[in-house]
Amino acid sequence: MKNLVFCCMILMVFIIACEKTTSPGIESKIFGTVLGPDGNPVENAKILVNFYIDSNYPIWNKKELNENSYLTIKDSLKSDPPPPPPVNYGIQQNCPNPFTSLTQIQFCLENACIGSLWIEDMFRNEIKILIENEFFNCDNEYSINWNGKNNDGNNIQNRIYKVLLETDYDTYKDTLFVFKDYNEFSYEDIAPLCMSDNSGELTIHSDELPLNYVGEQYDENGNHVGEFNVTPYVDIWAFHPNYDAVHVDSMLVESGKDVHVLLEFE
Repeated sequence: MKNLVFCCMILMVFIIACEKTTSPGIESKIFGTVLGPDGNPVENAKILVNFYIDSNYPIWNKKELNENSYLTIKDSLKSDPPPPPPVNYGIQQNCPNPFTSLTQIQFCLENACIGSLWIEDMFRNEIKILIENEFFNCDNEYSINWNGKNNDGNNIQNRIYKVLLETDYDTYKDTLFVFKDYNEFSYEDIAPLCMSDNSGELTIHSDELPLNYVGEQYDENGNHVGEFNVTPYVDIWAFHPNYDAVHVDSMLVESGKDVHVLLEFE
C-alpha cells in the first residue's frame, strides 16, 4: 500500500512538472536587450510585436475609406411601405477584419437613445473614443471609420481590441484585430507595447499577446470569408529617434518557455 501511495505521488509530481512547461495556459515571456551601433545599451527604444496570420485570404486594406470621416447615417425608415426591422441590433461586424489601415464599424439600434462608442484593449484600457454622448434614432444604420490610432493620434500595437457601444438601455461589444505594417511607422507616431529601460532591457509577457487566437475574417465589403489564426511566431521591432528601425523575425513563443531577443541598431 505504501509503495502504491509513493508511486502515485511521484506520478502527480511528474504531471505537474509537465504542465508547467507544456500547458497552453502557462505564461512565458520575451526578454532581451536593445543595443546601439557601439554595443552600448539603448534606453527608451519603443518595442512592438508583430504577428503571423494563417489565413486562406489576404488582409484587406480599405483604402477608399476616408480616414477623417465622421459618423454617417443610412436612414432605413421608409414611409410607404414600412421597412422590416433590422435582422441584428447592436454592433455589426467591422469590415475589413483584420484591417491594415482603416476599418468601418456599423451599428443599428432598436430604440432612440444617447450612446457612446469606443475602443478598448484586452486589459480594458481605453484606446480611442469614436463617439461620445450622441443621440441615435431607432432603426437607422450608422457607420464610422477607425484608422487604428489612439486618442493621441498614435499608431497602436497590432493585436485584438474590443469595440463597445454603450446606450441608455444596453451595452454591445464586438472584437476586431489590428494588423498594421510596421515598416510604415516612425518613432514619433507609435504607442509602444513597452520601452527599453536604462540598461536597454525589455520584457514582454505572453498574456499581452494574442498567440493562437482564432477569429472570423471579413473582407472590405463585409462578407464573411472564413477564419484566421494568429500563429505562435512573432517579429520583435525596436524604434528609436536616432536610428532606423530594426526587428528580429520569426521567433517561436511556446507556452511556459521564455524567449531571449537581441535587437541591435546599425
